[in-house]
Formats: sequence, C-alpha cells, structure tokens
Amino acid sequence: MQTEAWKETISEQEAMECCSLLERSSSHNFIDHHGLIKGEKGRKHLEDLALEDIDPMETRVSASHVLTGDSGSHVIRQSKGKPGKLPSLAHLLLRSRLLIGLVILFSAGTIYFASSVEAAGIDLGVTAQKAWDTVLNKADAQNKLTLQRAYEKVGSWKTQEQAWEQKIKTLHAANTAELERLRVEIRQTDDAKIAALAEKVKQTQARYEPLFTLYSSVNRQLDGAKAIKNKEWSAAIRTQADTLRPVVQLAREDIRIKKKELAEARKRKTAEVKRLRVMLTGADPVKKQIQTAKKQASLAKERYSNALQQFKQSTKQGQTSRVLSSLNALASATEKWAGSKQNIHTLEQKVSTTYVKVRQELAKRPK
Repeated sequence: MQTEAWKETISEQEAMECCSLLERSSSHNFIDHHGLIKGEKGRKHLEDLALEDIDPMETRVSASHVLTGDSGSHVIRQSKGKPGKLPSLAHLLLRSRLLIGLVILFSAGTIYFASSVEAAGIDLGVTAQKAWDTVLNKADAQNKLTLQRAYEKVGSWKTQEQAWEQKIKTLHAANTAELERLRVEIRQTDDAKIAALAEKVKQTQARYEPLFTLYSSVNRQLDGAKAIKNKEWSAAIRTQADTLRPVVQLAREDIRIKKKELAEARKRKTAEVKRLRVMLTGADPVKKQIQTAKKQASLAKERYSNALQQFKQSTKQGQTSRVLSSLNALASATEKWAGSKQNIHTLEQKVSTTYVKVRQELAKRPK
C-alpha cells in the first residue's frame, strides 16, 4: 500500500508540474515550438503529448471509494491489470485536465493568431497578396520582422480609420436627430403656458359677456328715454346704469390684465425662441470646420490609395528595400487618414456639446 501511494503521489506531482508548465508557456513561442498551429497535425501532436505516458491498461480502470470503519480511510479497488501500473482516479483526472488544458491552449492560440492576422490585414488583391508573400519568404529573418511590423502598423491605422468612421456615422446621426428634436421643442417653447393664458382670457370674456350685454342694453334704454324727454324714466335707467358702471369697469380691467399676461407670455416666448436658436447656431462654425475636415479626409484617402498602389507595385518588383520604403509611406498615409477621421469625430463631439447646452437650457424652463 505504501508503494502504491508513493507511485500515485509522484504521478500527481508530475501532472501538476505539467499543468504549471502549461500555464507558464501560454506564449506564441510555445505554440510554435510544438507545432500547435498546424491544424489536424497539431491536434494529433497534442494528443500524443498528453497520452504518451499512459499505459493501454489504464484505459480500463474502474475505481470506487469505500468508506471503512471509524478511520475514514478509502480503499481503492482496481480492475484486472498489471499490478502497480493502474493509476488512481485522482491520477486520471489530473491527466485529463492536462489534455483539456492543452486543447484549450491550442484553440486560444489559433484564435489569437487568426485575429491578429485579420486585424493587421490590408486590402490587397490576390495577385498583390501573392507578391507580398513572396517578398516575405525571400527576406532574411531581420528584414522579414521589419516588414511584418510595418505591415501590421498599416493594418492598425486602417483599423483605427474604420473605427473612427463608424463612430462619426453614429454620432452624426445622433446629432442630426437631436437637432430636429431641439428645433421642435424650441418652436413649442411655452406653448402650454400660452395656451392656458389664452383659455383664461376666453373664459373670462365669456363669464362677463352677460354683464356687458346688460350694460349695453341699459345704455340704449337711457338714450331712448332721453330722446322722448321722459325725466322719470331717464332717472331710473341712469341709476341702473350708474350701478352697473363700476362692475363693468372691474370686469374690463380683469380681461385687460389677463390679455396683458398673454401678450407678455408671447413676447417672452419670442425672445426665448430667438435666444435658443442663436445657441443652436453656435454649432454652425463647427459644421463648416467639419466640411473642411471631410475634404481633408478625402485627400488623405486619395493619398492612401496612391501609396497602396505604390506598395503593390513594389511587391511585384520584389526588392525588399523598396517594399519597406513603400510600406512605410503607406503607413504614414494611413496614419494621416485615420487622424483626419479622428478630427472629424472631435468636431462632431463639439456639435454634440452645443446641443447638450441647449437641451439643458430647455430643461431649466418651468413647465
């Protein structure tokens, strides 16, 4: 039993050391060293690495744990095979973990390698791609590394250019939609308040309309009494008219005040709409800068296209120095193109900032 326990301990330690080595060796060099990016061949190599120390009899292990007595010890029953050769359940689990870990590392390394190549790609055609591959294959190790780094730099700037372009489209669409909303809300500034005041004027006039009708009627009767020179009738009607006069004056004053409030609200609305629209026009100079920046981006794109053609032409000639020179020029042109897109995005952000300020002003107004 001691001998078996010793063998099991050693096996577990070896497996743990393999797992530790696996964790420390997750770099690309480890993958290249073991040929783990070679497709099916790599997978076969992985399986060979993980299973080379496992005896065929080990695949027929049947282990169970039986709790015995008060000591709580475990007795391991092994199936028929070579004595001292069959591993414990823990041993098998550790070896399985090693195999799974290697497979995961292979998959992760393959994905990383594929994503890196895709991110560093340039829009080459089939012919140019073959020419580029030929240049790389003929170059020595140092020149090959320099060419690959320059190539990846171009791809990195191209990726950034595409990312800025997408950000510009998203932000510009948001700014356009926000501008429309702001224009509508500015046009509707204080509309609810003005509508309420107009309704008050209307209701007040309707409430006093019977009084005004009665007062007009009394005055017509007074004029009739004066026409027929009936003093008693004239005196009675004049008394009624005198009684109604102050009430009518108060009613007219009430209507006048409410109409004045309505007029002042409309005046404030006109001034506020003008102020907010002036704030909106604060984005106009920036929009002009955006148009200029777009022209610069178009020129940068044209320079990129020309540099790309020069690079493709140099790959056909196959001279490493010329390829590197044209690749550096292409990287510079791509960087400027990406920079022009970043500048446009920055300007779009300024437009957005202006709209945010207008939005905040609208939010401050009492509802």
